[in-house]
Amino acid sequence: MKKHILVWLLTLTLLVVAWGVSKVTLPDDSTIAPFPVAATVGEQAVTRNLAVTVTDVRLANRVTDAKGWSAEGSWLVVDLEAASVVTQELGTLSLAQLVIGDRTFSATDRGTTLVDQRLITGVPRSGSLAFELPQDALTGRATLRLGVPSGSYREVLLDGVIDLPIALDDLPVDAEVLLDENGWAR
Repeated sequence: MKKHILVWLLTLTLLVVAWGVSKVTLPDDSTIAPFPVAATVGEQAVTRNLAVTVTDVRLANRVTDAKGWSAEGSWLVVDLEAASVVTQELGTLSLAQLVIGDRTFSATDRGTTLVDQRLITGVPRSGSLAFELPQDALTGRATLRLGVPSGSYREVLLDGVIDLPIALDDLPVDAEVLLDENGWAR
């Protein structure tokens, strides 16, 4: 009888230990997950191959660019300066996302924005990113996530991302925002 109790206690102990190990084990993709770098508006944030300074964040009911493109809706516009740090190879601002809760929005490629713009090593380019959002996504907290790929063209991984927390409730809504022209930072 004592032997059966000992076997059951040992089995229960092993199950608890296995459950604990499964809870502390990192996910399978953790070996290739990017390193996040926290950013604040007005301060430069740097990863291995990306340096970004976000200069302004605004909400708008309409966005326009210098070439005459415009669009109505609910927009979050981010003005920034960006440069590559180590190499120009694959130095494009290809990751520009806004995470709100469990939803992720990509920056629009309509109009003149910095999405997929070629970055120069050590020489910042300035411009805007624009995110078209549904009306119900304009409150709460959001995270702007920026990054450039690393590795070869076949293996597009991110080794570092810049994360900027944004309090959407604190931003006033402008009637119209003009996107910054892409150019050299001043």
